[in-house]
Amino acid sequence: MKKIFITISLIFFFAGCSGTYMKEYVQPNGVAGEARHVAVLPLVNLTNTPNAGRMVGDLLTTELYASTPFDLMESTEMLKRIKGNEDDLDFVMEDAVARKMGSKLGVDTVIYGSVTEYQYKRGVNQSPAVGINLRMIDVASGNVLWASSSSKSGGCFFGCTESLNSVAQKTLAEMVAAMVSVSAQ
Repeated sequence: MKKIFITISLIFFFAGCSGTYMKEYVQPNGVAGEARHVAVLPLVNLTNTPNAGRMVGDLLTTELYASTPFDLMESTEMLKRIKGNEDDLDFVMEDAVARKMGSKLGVDTVIYGSVTEYQYKRGVNQSPAVGINLRMIDVASGNVLWASSSSKSGGCFFGCTESLNSVAQKTLAEMVAAMVSVSAQ
C-alpha cells in the first residue's frame, strides 16, 4: 500500500511540474483561410535570449505552411521589399505599423507579435519554457482577426531530452491548430 501511495504521489508531483496556459480571441466572422495572402512579420524579442524572436518566427512560418491554406509571403521576399524602411521591424507591436507594413507588402493579412519567454528555467532540472503572443490583422480594415497568447513549460525529468525548440514548436502547433479549427467552422 505504501508503495502505491509513493508511486501515485510521484506521478502527481511530476505532472504538476509542467504547464500550459493559452488564451485566444477570434473575430466573430472567423478567419477565412483560402483567400488570405499573409505576411509574418518578425516577432519582437522581449527575452534575454538573443534571436528568440527570429527563431520562433521561423517556427511559426513553418507551422503555418504545414497547417493552413494561407498563401504565405516568403520571409526573404518580405525583408527584401521593406529593407531600408524607417520602421524598425524588430519592434512591430502596434496595429497601425503592422497595417502599414502589410500595405507596403501588398498582402491582405499580417501576423505579428512577441516572444516573452524563451529559456530554460533553473531548478532541480532545467525545464524549457516559452511565452508567445500573436495577432493576425486584416490590413484593409485593421480588424484583429485572431489573437493568441500562450505560455508553456516542458515537463522533463531524469534524462528527458525535451528541448526549448520542441516546446516552442508544440506551443505554436497548438496556437495555429486552434486558429485553423475556428476558421474551418
